[in-house]
Amino acid sequence: MNEKIDLQKIADKLGFELEDIEMLVGVFISSAYDFLNDLKKAIDSHNYKIMYNAAHSIKGSAANLTLDLIANRAKKIEIDAKLLNDVDYLSAYKLLKSSIDRLNLMYTVEK
Repeated sequence: MNEKIDLQKIADKLGFELEDIEMLVGVFISSAYDFLNDLKKAIDSHNYKIMYNAAHSIKGSAANLTLDLIANRAKKIEIDAKLLNDVDYLSAYKLLKSSIDRLNLMYTVEK
């Protein structure tokens, strides 16, 4: 999937200046990687509460920036962890991380 994220479109949608969205996306990327680290450790230790909390944090931040693909992938992990579902969390983590990696790459290239 090569979904292009248009920061100007996000800025217009949210009523912000482009520079503000660029800063917010940068903050999101930084914090998302911190939460991804927490998520991976939680998956490795089967800690559903931390999985839920990390996914919930990523989902909320991504949704606030209208980063729907990332928000939806995090939401799936969040719901499964809340329900203690026995699913392949590692694959879900890898999908989520790849979406954040793509955003980071696009953000870095545009800067």
